[in-house]
Amino acid sequence: MSTENASLLKLLVLTTRAVERRVHERLPLSDLRPAHYAVFRYLDPAGSKVTALAEAAGMTQQSMGELVAHLEQHGYVERKVDPRDRRVRLVVPTERGRLAVTEVGSAIAEVERDLARRIGESGVAELRNLLGGTLDALT
Repeated sequence: MSTENASLLKLLVLTTRAVERRVHERLPLSDLRPAHYAVFRYLDPAGSKVTALAEAAGMTQQSMGELVAHLEQHGYVERKVDPRDRRVRLVVPTERGRLAVTEVGSAIAEVERDLARRIGESGVAELRNLLGGTLDALT
């Protein structure tokens, strides 16, 4: 695929998907898919509302609810009553969910090491700085 004239947005999306695919290949967790990473990416360890997760991930509440339901069925998260407002249910990681986050973190670090072997440590540092500066400039 030629990326010569691709927009920054397209390059960022394609790169994100490639990284997620590489991370997923390294995980022994057959019941998780890259779509589920959106839950863990935004999940507060103390618990998050499905609506807050959906908003942070830029998806509908229904779609996020389906991802959370899958994770709940497989023991990665549970729903608990919010002690501040008993009408609200929070999504909270279980022990299995916390272990999965650790495994994903290790897989991400491995992918970053692989990338450093391809483009060099200085290339990864430059990429990190450019992405951070871009994020700062746009927010």
